Amino acid sequence: MFQTVIVAFIAFFLAYILALIFLRNRNRKSFPKKKSIRLDNEMARNKWQEIEQTFALGGPSHSKTSIIEADKLIDHILKAKGVSGDTFAERLKNAKPEFHSYADYNNLWFAHKVRNNIAHESTHDLNSAEAKRAIEYYKKALQELRII
Repeated sequence: MFQTVIVAFIAFFLAYILALIFLRNRNRKSFPKKKSIRLDNEMARNKWQEIEQTFALGGPSHSKTSIIEADKLIDHILKAKGVSGDTFAERLKNAKPEFHSYADYNNLWFAHKVRNNIAHESTHDLNSAEAKRAIEYYKKALQELRII
């Protein structure tokens, strides 16, 4: 009799554990599949013109906005080209073969670091020479990626 109770308890316990596992897995949402991003060169060129127009307005706020938008544009292009990576930095590391010039690739890293300083350091004082260099480097990267 005692053995029957123990076997029944073990069976009940195992059934309970299996039910919990089943319910837990059933309620989990699956990760959404990444959408494939289509590269629209005309859209990218138009966006770049907007960025240059904003930059031409002058002043630190326009420069910062232009740099952040240029960084987003490059990131969008890398994603659309299928460059792997979870972050812009990872994608940029994996995009090295897309660049014919090591200097242009390195300069894009400089521009991205300027963007990071703007985005993450509230006290970052962006001077006009640094901003101009970053925008020029983004433009050169767009040329290297055959967008403009």
